[in-house]
Amino acid sequence: MSKRVKTKTIKTVQPYTWEYNGVYVDEPTDLQVFIYNEERYIEKTAQRFEDILPLLQSVNENDMVWFNIHGLNDPSIFPKIAAFFDVPLSTLNEVLIISRRSRVETQEGLLFFNLKTTVSQLFEDKIEIIPISFIIKDNLLLSFQDKKNALFEHIRERIRTKVGSVRRKQEDFLLYLLLEAITENTFLSLDEIEDKVDIILNDTKKSHNIAILNAIQYQSNNLNEMKRAMLPLKDVVFNIRNININEEVKFLDPVNQVYFNRMYHKVLEILDQIDYDIKQLDNASNYYFSMQSHRMNNIMKVLTIVSVIFMPLTFIVGVYGMNFDVMPELRYKYGYYTVMIVMFLLVVIMVYYFKRKRWF
Repeated sequence: MSKRVKTKTIKTVQPYTWEYNGVYVDEPTDLQVFIYNEERYIEKTAQRFEDILPLLQSVNENDMVWFNIHGLNDPSIFPKIAAFFDVPLSTLNEVLIISRRSRVETQEGLLFFNLKTTVSQLFEDKIEIIPISFIIKDNLLLSFQDKKNALFEHIRERIRTKVGSVRRKQEDFLLYLLLEAITENTFLSLDEIEDKVDIILNDTKKSHNIAILNAIQYQSNNLNEMKRAMLPLKDVVFNIRNININEEVKFLDPVNQVYFNRMYHKVLEILDQIDYDIKQLDNASNYYFSMQSHRMNNIMKVLTIVSVIFMPLTFIVGVYGMNFDVMPELRYKYGYYTVMIVMFLLVVIMVYYFKRKRWF
């Protein structure tokens, strides 16, 4: 679940403090680099930037570099990345401050944005949100993931096996593939939540267990968290497809803009489905309380009818329970039977009247 945004009251003297403020403080830092073109590719994984540096220094002019980092709790790597790839320190500093709102910015010929994605499997009925940041410039794509996962593994396999056109295209197409993977992963998470929503909707109609309300609350929280993660992605894709390619960044191929247009509509579809599921859960909650109120009204109606039926009987019993010496009916031979018959007829008449009025 996402954390509440917090700020520190004590300011440091240094303009950039390399400090990770995420929740995965025990996640080991894992560096992975892909260097490829249409004819060849090189892949290397390491824990230290110095182990990858010789490979990065051997990159040719027509090579595409995808540099990915899993785990951000080692801030000492970031100044080295900034120096080698000529990335502004202010931009890299934003990667570590994952609690801030997602945004897109272009500066000095590069594109930076950060967003959030979901893990496709729920843990204890709660969705997990993972921040991801991207920096793109000519023949270079840097991706930063807060936690290690297999979200982009199929893209790595396509690079290794030269499947599709990823080896023939540049960083903008790779960026599209990464964002598409995030979108498809969100679809998987949404499908899993919708299965649980369907179960809740069915249980609401069959059961009056209070646990249904807990399930509704859990899944409502999951959907709201997913919506908070998808809204920045919508803004990112919208801004990318509307970037002035000639003036702001030159690495976005106009031919590939159609892919981002399609993705934008796909993100809108996910958001529409999330809103629909949230409304379904709201309807389930309203239905549950309506049924509870209806059951309570039926119970109160039955109790009221029983009370009304016994009210005149109680009155008759009370009258003949008084200890007066002079009561004419007390000496009557058939007085007991007469009173019982009258009480029985009163019950029958009232039940008939209530039935006629359709009160039960």
